[in-house]
Amino acid sequence: MNEVFYTYLEFDADCEQIAQSLKRSGRKFKNVWGPPKGGIILAVVLAYALNISLLLSESEISADTLIADDIVDFGHTLEKFSGKNFIVALFYHRLSTVVPNIWLREK
Repeated sequence: MNEVFYTYLEFDADCEQIAQSLKRSGRKFKNVWGPPKGGIILAVVLAYALNISLLLSESEISADTLIADDIVDFGHTLEKFSGKNFIVALFYHRLSTVVPNIWLREK
């Protein structure tokens, strides 16, 4: 397996690209939530970029919550949100059971 390095500069540019795509879409979100560990980092950046609240508790998620994750590998973490919430991800794997609404890189 080849190692792939993902730099902070790439992460920063990808976060900006997702934020701009969300702004252009005209969709409005009340807040954003990301699964701990990896998703929370993207969720924090998007909360600032979109000027919305960050949720730390999954129990507070509603239909107008944006779901943000770093990698959608198999989809198990996000299955319960698929079709109910708008989902964004930095990386997406084709074999995942969940396809994010916006994703930037294929794993």
